[in-house]
Amino acid sequence: MALFRYKARDRLGGLLIGSVESSDSALVAQNLKKLGYSIISISAPSQTELFIERIKDKFSRIKHDEVVIFTRQLASILKSGLPLITSLEAVRDQTVNKKFKFVLSEIISSLQKGNSFSMSLERFPEVFSPTYKSMIQAAEKGGIFVEVLERLSDLGIQEMDLRGKVKSALMYPAVLVAVALSVVIFFLIKVLPRFSVLFDATGVALPLPTRILLVSSMILRNFWYLLILGIAAGVYYFKKYISSNEGLYNFHRIILKIPIFGTLILKVTIARFTRTISTLLRSGVPILEALRVVENTISNVVVRRVIRDIQVAISGGQDLVEPFRLSGLFPPLVIQMVSAGEKSGKLESMLEDIANFYDLEINYTVRNLTSLLEPILLLSMGAMVAFIALSVLLPIFNLVRVFRQ
Repeated sequence: MALFRYKARDRLGGLLIGSVESSDSALVAQNLKKLGYSIISISAPSQTELFIERIKDKFSRIKHDEVVIFTRQLASILKSGLPLITSLEAVRDQTVNKKFKFVLSEIISSLQKGNSFSMSLERFPEVFSPTYKSMIQAAEKGGIFVEVLERLSDLGIQEMDLRGKVKSALMYPAVLVAVALSVVIFFLIKVLPRFSVLFDATGVALPLPTRILLVSSMILRNFWYLLILGIAAGVYYFKKYISSNEGLYNFHRIILKIPIFGTLILKVTIARFTRTISTLLRSGVPILEALRVVENTISNVVVRRVIRDIQVAISGGQDLVEPFRLSGLFPPLVIQMVSAGEKSGKLESMLEDIANFYDLEINYTVRNLTSLLEPILLLSMGAMVAFIALSVLLPIFNLVRVFRQ
């Protein structure tokens, strides 16, 4: 199969430009004529274009939002009454990402061999999360495919929204810090050495800020490789430390204690944990299985240990709320709402309410974080610029004073 590009006009004279895979150009022309198109040209791509296309395919990946769109489309088509395989074929034909198209083709092939949908998804753990597979498995048992797919797409959209908020909150400070560091490094390497020649020629005693700046410039220019080696060694030993269970646990515990950022991470984790558990329970997944699934979706080891303690407590016949309380991690509001939900038999509703509450809290925290970081960063950059300006200007003032005498 080769890729052919075509130009054609539809019945109304509109220009169509596209590409299609086929064995030869004659078959492409035949298919276009069947659709009522007037062919302008059909051409095979050049070797350069094919090479670029292969490079793109090699480094392309299946994004989370593509899986969410697939889930929403599949739910809509199934709702119209079409069989699962036919629905998957329809979604596959609309998919642009070649890797995802291949995955869907493999799933369809697995279904045609008599395997279940959940078993077919297990072949692609990098595409479909444990939560996704568990909910599909529950849907197969309960015969509620459309409802579960809609819940999965809603969950995916909320996850995307959550990630977007956190990224947008951290993007501005990260860019600002990166630009500031780049400017300072450029000044120390390229600009300051010219001033140092002038200072050396005059023989004027240099103030402490200037000496600090000159030493920093000298280290950056002459021993930059040692700095890179030091950073590389630090990264290596840090990765080695967090590769152990205890090291990773201590690191994640420190992260949760960082002012503002730790609170935001905990709120995001609680929102994801409670919403996922609620969605799984609503889909018919048993509580212990739901907790096992959620444990694999939470990245913070401290929270994962708490979830494991909850599983042990439930297996031993204890109440759900006690491990929440003993962890010292969850706020009193979460503990009270989980307790109320457990006693009333409406745990999934209470967990959904907690997730919705923390969504609002995250919005508030992100807004406060942005408004708080902006003046702090601007003041820090102002102080840095003032220090550099004083370091350069103080020797010049001393030099002017010497000349006046």
